[in-house]
Amino acid sequence: MTTRRTFLNTIGVLSGMCMTPEVFAGQANNKLQPLLSSRSIQNSYWYIGHLMSLLTVSKQTGGEYALLRATERRGLEPPPHIHTREDETFIILEGEVEYTVADQTFRAKAGDSMFLPKNIPHSFKILSEKLETLILLTPGGLEDYFVEMSEPAKAVTLPPMPAGPPDIAKLIARASKYGVLFPAMKK
Repeated sequence: MTTRRTFLNTIGVLSGMCMTPEVFAGQANNKLQPLLSSRSIQNSYWYIGHLMSLLTVSKQTGGEYALLRATERRGLEPPPHIHTREDETFIILEGEVEYTVADQTFRAKAGDSMFLPKNIPHSFKILSEKLETLILLTPGGLEDYFVEMSEPAKAVTLPPMPAGPPDIAKLIARASKYGVLFPAMKK
């Protein structure tokens, strides 16, 4: 008959055999490094009237995620679209926004977070003058789209208002390269 002490000793020995220092520290082959980041001129871009800052990119997380900080203007929101590769989580830092996800509507304010699963059409409307958010992309990779469609920020501020609408054909082509679809838009 096994006593409680014998059982615990056996489990302790077995688990100790599995717990090498590498396992205790994380993954044995983990090449990821700790990273402290903040919004700066070096990681910021002007994207169609918005300020996008790449705080953590997928190359730094083994592709697991990317974290962006966005300052967005009311009236310059994207049309309904679908992400086929990544989920998005928006953490509202300042302002108010209304998300339309399939046939549901959600109103979010500072302190709220909104999870948008991939493959579900969604859009949003900024209700305040501007919206400050953190955007978590899981997995990462879509941050490269923002770099391709932007210009490096000349200051860590909102850019001047765009003179006109974006090049729709270019936007659709670049977005589709990253698995983002705009069902209602034509090239």
